[in-house]
Amino acid sequence: MINRIITLILLLTCAVSQVLAKPVVVSEIEQQKTLVIGEYLTYQSLPKEVTPDILVERFNIIGWQSFETEIPVLPYSQNAYWLYFELKNDANHKAEFLMDFAFPLLNNISVYRLDDNKKVELVAQSDIDTRVKDRKYPSGGYIFPIWVAEQSTTGYLMRIENDSMVQVPVTIYVPEVIPYEKSKISFWLGGGLAILIVLSLFSTLIYVLSAERSFIYFATFSFSFFFYYCATTGYPIEFLWPNYLAYSKNIAMLSLGVSLGALSLFAIEFLQLSSSNKKLARIVLVFTGCSFIAGIFGLLMNHELQIRLQLIMFLACTSLVLYSAIMSLQTKRKGAYRFLFCFALITISCALFAGNRFGLIERNFVTEYSLLGSQFLAFIILFDALSERIRIERSKRLQAQIESMHHYQQFYDIYENAVEAHFSTTEDGRLLRANKAFYELLGYQSFEQLLENVKNITDLYLVPSEREKLIAKSREFGRVFSFDTQWRRGNGKKIWVSINLRYEAESPDGPVLIGSLIDISQKKKADRQLQFLAAHDSLTGLLNRREFERLLNDALVECSSNGAKHTLLYMDLDQFKVVNDTCGHKAGDILLRQLTDELKDVVGDSGLIARLGGDEFGVLLHHKIDDEAFVIAFRLKQAVQDFRFVWEGRVFTLGVSIGLVEVNEENNFIDEVLSIADTACYAAKERGRNRIHAYTESDKDVKQRHNEMQQIAKINEALSEDRFKLQCQLIYNMQKTGEPLHYEILIRMFDSDNNLVPPGMFLPAAERYGLMSQIDKWVINHYFEWLHNNPTHMQQLGKCAINLSGPSLADEDMQSYILDCFHKYQIPHEKICFEITESMAIQQLDATLSFIQCFRDLGCSFALDDFGSGFSSYGYLKNLPVDYLKIDGSFVKDMLVDPIDRAMVKSIYEVAKAIGMQTVAEFVESEDILADLRSIGINFGQGYGIAKPMGLEEFVEKFGKKTKTDDRQNR
Repeated sequence: MINRIITLILLLTCAVSQVLAKPVVVSEIEQQKTLVIGEYLTYQSLPKEVTPDILVERFNIIGWQSFETEIPVLPYSQNAYWLYFELKNDANHKAEFLMDFAFPLLNNISVYRLDDNKKVELVAQSDIDTRVKDRKYPSGGYIFPIWVAEQSTTGYLMRIENDSMVQVPVTIYVPEVIPYEKSKISFWLGGGLAILIVLSLFSTLIYVLSAERSFIYFATFSFSFFFYYCATTGYPIEFLWPNYLAYSKNIAMLSLGVSLGALSLFAIEFLQLSSSNKKLARIVLVFTGCSFIAGIFGLLMNHELQIRLQLIMFLACTSLVLYSAIMSLQTKRKGAYRFLFCFALITISCALFAGNRFGLIERNFVTEYSLLGSQFLAFIILFDALSERIRIERSKRLQAQIESMHHYQQFYDIYENAVEAHFSTTEDGRLLRANKAFYELLGYQSFEQLLENVKNITDLYLVPSEREKLIAKSREFGRVFSFDTQWRRGNGKKIWVSINLRYEAESPDGPVLIGSLIDISQKKKADRQLQFLAAHDSLTGLLNRREFERLLNDALVECSSNGAKHTLLYMDLDQFKVVNDTCGHKAGDILLRQLTDELKDVVGDSGLIARLGGDEFGVLLHHKIDDEAFVIAFRLKQAVQDFRFVWEGRVFTLGVSIGLVEVNEENNFIDEVLSIADTACYAAKERGRNRIHAYTESDKDVKQRHNEMQQIAKINEALSEDRFKLQCQLIYNMQKTGEPLHYEILIRMFDSDNNLVPPGMFLPAAERYGLMSQIDKWVINHYFEWLHNNPTHMQQLGKCAINLSGPSLADEDMQSYILDCFHKYQIPHEKICFEITESMAIQQLDATLSFIQCFRDLGCSFALDDFGSGFSSYGYLKNLPVDYLKIDGSFVKDMLVDPIDRAMVKSIYEVAKAIGMQTVAEFVESEDILADLRSIGINFGQGYGIAKPMGLEEFVEKFGKKTKTDDRQNR
């Protein structure tokens, strides 16, 4: 039954016609010593159940097919292939040969002999799992003995099975020739494979010597391809893994994945894709990872799928690498042409090898060995390119080293000849190095002389414990900046130094300290002077208002903490204005200095005395209240009353109104205490002047109601009735002529009778009771509207300065209001400069900075008004981003007769110049002052000596017509 089924299968699967190849003539083999019999073979694919006996029985009905090439290729089939050929011997002797089936990846092969009676005899059988040493003829392929009797014809059948396509390289050898033929093949193949190994080892050696990663990638590629080629061709496997021939297919799969991945990495490195084409480099890098993964994943597949995957990997890799080379040609990368040529050559040789294995190209010397030759040629060309690159890089590195040595010499010269002193010491104080500035600063002629006199750097410190603090800080933080301390020079003179230090925990000398220092003795002296000026009034030498408020605040803290009680005296001179108006400010200043000496003698050690304003003084009597405090207040009043001031033959007498307030735990705020004292002083003036008024709660209420009725009501009334007027005063550019107009906007108020109200009468009240924001809004709105309606003047305008009060800076709605006005009237931001007073800017520093930042970003500029009146803002100046400093007029008006005033003006100018600000001098009242200011370098001037305030229309008519001539010619 089974035989019938198989017969039916044979009839269905075989062709009707039978093609029998011509027999192999024995004499031809003996003559040539070797013969490839691919063209003599016939074949058929039959089910695996077909046995040799059944095949012979049905031999004549099988449609045998013949090959047309010497080494044909059979496609993958799940059936078994049967090959048949005949040996014809016309000689009178028995002929014996060896048949070599040189396809080591074949899974299974059996050889059968058919005699003249069609009797089947098993000649030999082998498979891929059979170790080389267990085979009758040890070889990586399959070698079997065959023979034919004299004057006869013998047929041979070969049954083969494989899990992929089958190449059929069948050769018949005369037995004594096969060792020579095998050795010839081994010579060529061994030479080629040796090239791969040598290339790999040589590339690895170059990588070790040069650290050029391209070589290690090429070494990996060559080494992996060596195993791939061995496993695929099968010739060397009898020497490499003779006991594990079945692993050849997986070795080929894994080694190809590694080889293609290494090739991709080599392309990235050689073509420098990471710098020239990052996107393409990432794509190639992704393929590299995929290649490695595919090499591992392919181990789980059968051989047929492995071959398909290998083909896909090869096509993808070659396409991507060649595309990368072409793209590198466009960017003119060095070596790209050579890379493209080499890998085009390798790609072609790989294509020839694959085409032969798939039966597309006939097997020949080129298909077998071009892969090895192309790799050797590619390595020679690429090695030359890489060597050239290494030479260039070494040349650059050498040039860089030369430049580094040059720079090192420059740095050494800079270190040795630097103005700043540099030194290094051990942690215990031993001097290691020091430059010229260091030992000269200490009064020594050389570093050796310094070492002879200074055994330990601690000896230089006036207070040795200071160095311990410095070391502790540097050890904790690693670096210390601006550590100020006092040193002692070689001659014993004390100096202040500022030290920058770096702590190095590890060095040949152990933990070391590397530092630099500068002599800041003059700076310390100037700081002390500035600190004094910051706390004292420049005219009288008394405490200024800010310092007095600080000390008063300390007194309030003392009151709240332990219930202490003190007394505050607020004094305002009577009739002082008469001296100023009749004799001038100079006489008034001299009067104040003389009177101050009298007041200091009275107060003595009983308290603190300060100048709070023009003719206002404050006295804080510590721990003195009631009668004791009143007695001191009376003595002060009497001293002022008895004082006589003589000026140009005229004698002036003064009085003083004193407000006396007890400072106790019920007082919480400085402003509250000063306001109470000010109110008490005002009450003394209202009650006849030159008297003392001890403030009570009821007096405070009366004063508040009176002030609100008389001051606030008038200002509100003027705002509602629009009884304000704008004026402007020229700000003259003293250093450049022909500049655009620059002036300051001023506000004037008129009473109900249209009489001018002096600014000093309504502005302080407005500031005190929160009306300045409304006045500032009135000024901005009316001026912007006027400017909008005068486009010609707006075009001529260079800068207009507008005063802003402290409350306006703190008003959250003010920024929005000003921004709306800019937008509404279309005023260019760069034409507006906002002036803020020194005291208000510092009191509300955060609000001021926020306001300035908002409008500076738009293009507005800022000026700091009345700068220098207290010198309190020097510490904040570098944090205030203003464009102009307006020097307080108290320094300017007397600078020609008072050298201190002139020095202060010059000092402010130098500070402003260093920060990058321009300066404006106020109270310029004469040509001489103007000339002196110009010689100092002051940028702008403002005052009656230049131009008086005037209405906008009058100002435009006078100054607006000529914008490119000297402003002074227009006055």
